[in-house]
Amino acid sequence: MGTARMAAPVAMLLLLHHLACAVAAGTEAEAAALLAFKIASVTADPGGRLVSWAEVNSTSGTSSPCKWTGVSCTDGHVHMLNLSGMSLVGCLHLDPLLALPALRTILLRGNAFHGNLTNGASQRQTSPPCMLMDVDLSSNAFNGTLPQAFLESCSNLQLLNLSRNTLTGGGFPFPPSLQTLDMSRNKLSDAGLLNYSLAACHGIQFLNLSANQLMGGLLEFARCSQVSVLDLSGNLMSGALPGRLLVTAPTNLTHLSIAGNNISGDISKYEFGGCPNLRVLDWSYNRLSAMGLPPSLANCRRLKTIDMSGNKLLSGSIPEFLGGFHALRRLALARNNFTAEIPDKLSLLCRIGMLVELDLSSNQLIGSLPASFSSCRSLEVLDLGSNQLFGDFVVTVISKMSSLRVLRLPFNNINGTNPLPALAAGCPLLEVIDLGSNLLEGEIMPDLCSSLPSLRKLLLPDNYFSGTVPLSLGNCSNLESLDLSFNLLVGHIPSQVILLPKLADLVMWANNLSGEIPDVVCSNSTRLETLVISYNNFTGVLPPSITSCVNLIWLSLAGNSLTGNVPSGFGNLQKLAILQLHKIYSLAQFQQSLLAAQTGLVTGGILSGKQFAYLRNEAGNICPGAGVLFEFFDIRPERLAQFPAVHSCGSTRIYTGVIAYTFNKSGSMIVLDLSYNRFTGTIPASLGNMTYLTVLNLGHNDLTGAIPDAFMGLRAIGVMDLSHNHLTGGIPAGLGSLSFLADFDVSNNNLTGEIPISGQLITFPASRFANNSGLCGILLDRCMPNTSPGLMPQYFPDQKSPLVFQAGFGEGFGFGFVIAIGLVTLLQFKYEQCSCSMPMW
Repeated sequence: MGTARMAAPVAMLLLLHHLACAVAAGTEAEAAALLAFKIASVTADPGGRLVSWAEVNSTSGTSSPCKWTGVSCTDGHVHMLNLSGMSLVGCLHLDPLLALPALRTILLRGNAFHGNLTNGASQRQTSPPCMLMDVDLSSNAFNGTLPQAFLESCSNLQLLNLSRNTLTGGGFPFPPSLQTLDMSRNKLSDAGLLNYSLAACHGIQFLNLSANQLMGGLLEFARCSQVSVLDLSGNLMSGALPGRLLVTAPTNLTHLSIAGNNISGDISKYEFGGCPNLRVLDWSYNRLSAMGLPPSLANCRRLKTIDMSGNKLLSGSIPEFLGGFHALRRLALARNNFTAEIPDKLSLLCRIGMLVELDLSSNQLIGSLPASFSSCRSLEVLDLGSNQLFGDFVVTVISKMSSLRVLRLPFNNINGTNPLPALAAGCPLLEVIDLGSNLLEGEIMPDLCSSLPSLRKLLLPDNYFSGTVPLSLGNCSNLESLDLSFNLLVGHIPSQVILLPKLADLVMWANNLSGEIPDVVCSNSTRLETLVISYNNFTGVLPPSITSCVNLIWLSLAGNSLTGNVPSGFGNLQKLAILQLHKIYSLAQFQQSLLAAQTGLVTGGILSGKQFAYLRNEAGNICPGAGVLFEFFDIRPERLAQFPAVHSCGSTRIYTGVIAYTFNKSGSMIVLDLSYNRFTGTIPASLGNMTYLTVLNLGHNDLTGAIPDAFMGLRAIGVMDLSHNHLTGGIPAGLGSLSFLADFDVSNNNLTGEIPISGQLITFPASRFANNSGLCGILLDRCMPNTSPGLMPQYFPDQKSPLVFQAGFGEGFGFGFVIAIGLVTLLQFKYEQCSCSMPMW
């Protein structure tokens, strides 16, 4: 009896010891699996986030892996690994993690893992079974295709997020358990993936294939009986919109986006069906056409977002039935051809309903904004820009919208009382005010930001505002962009404005401002990206403090009366993309190192997407030179034509374009204009390294020496003006290979030799080579045999070469130049492809 009583506790102790040993062994095994993953996959941990991962030792008391960074456990077993946003680098191998029996979730988004996901997929037979349910590998650098073996083996997978990588294809079929699939922002071009996704998507509820390169037509997706969100935007799909797309759509559908494709068709009588649960309808930026909008759209009264912008073929009147969508929060019909007046009933959306954003910009709407909109208490964003609206409705209607945060009304015919005081009094939450290119008069309201403390952007260009720049604008502590260009302002620029801590964009060109430029630029903040104050009456020297503006992208001080030299620190402005110091007339001493660093990285900043005009004067000696680059983002072209630099010169040619991004590892300045000064010395050969330089104007200076042979490296150059200097030697033959060159002027120098007959050079008129006593060739006097560039030719004055190229190819190509300025973005991350020594899956 006693022996039995003693045996029970001993057995219990032995059992507990056995269990403890088993737990310890399991803990060590799971730690070993995690360490194997770290060793195989992580080659760099710049933040030291995984320093806690160390070998578990039961005798030394080393901590359990459940306490490691990014590891979560249930009942002592690892069930989730979350290493998101840790900047880890390496060639990913997930196989070691399959040894974790309770692991269900892997979250690795926002790192720098790379490699091809198909590597090692055929070796999955030897690995433990895949029990994963949620896998997020988004925002990394994976390429190749999604392996079918992975989809087949992970039969319990519910969520798979591979967005923001560079995958080109995907494996299928999908496991029946899959509910969420996000492969957006890759390089998918596999039409089979698109067709399969829409034909046999089983239980998928969320399908996002947006921002890829998928082609083909849009198919109906009736078999996707569970899908609620379908996003196919930003692809290359074309063809007609399926006639019964929404009639046969699953009743669970809440979000449908096909924006940014090339889908066409007349939707005037399109049948939307019942759409009982549809909340978001985005068909913007396609080629859809209609008179108004289809009446059956009225069935979709639960919609919260309607976006039909950018189709351009939608015309007629805006339908009044839209006023009945009381759940609507966003209505965007921009960039179409809607005409007539804005319907009064549309105001029901924000009087009775919950409308937050209304965008009717870039149409042909006329009249005024109905007075009923003054009761729109919910509206936060209103964009009516680029229409034909008139009147003083800003004061009488818009100033009553107490929740308004963003107001955009550029390119209309709005006149009447200065609206700023009324807006300040009635719309205290305003962050953006854009009233550019209207007919507004008066003075800029002082103490504006005492009523509008959140103001970030104040854009008033191309109006008739007069008076001075209020010193009190220096109290706008949140102001980021200030554009007062093309007005009638006088006086000086207050230092308090330049010292604003968040200011990134200061544009005041084409006024009557005077005085010295305050030498406090970037002394309080280095956020300044754009400083355009050209064509005023500023005097004094170029402020040395400008060299502290390390983020400066665009600097234009042209057309002022400045003196002195260019500060040597300009070479440190590595992000400078546009430099305009022309028509100052007094700058001298062209330093060889002035722009030495401009071949570094150049960021797009606020230049991206803006419109520019390049004006070429063709009035001989009255207006010589290659021209001037103007921004007309908020300037009417007809108003620009009245500008003195343009109006005084006849036969002006205007080239236009939009700044766009390119994606490379290095960039350069894109516009350099130092014309009409007194620069001396030779032209730095280093300018030839500016790969993206589009406009180079060094005309009307005192430069000497030869045209650098390195200029043949300016592959993007469109305008090159070296005229009215003292250059010698020949014209480098390599310049003929510059295929984008549309305007070239070396007249009034001391050049010699034969004009190269290759490429673009022979397409320009003889005036571009005139007054170089030693030049000869097909466009000028005939050269003696064996004459080469740089040698003094002998002439045959009675034998002129026919200018057969001038009127034909020269005019057609040269004056057809469209400035397409390339910028470099710092957001690109490139990783070399790795050769994985272990299977990734």
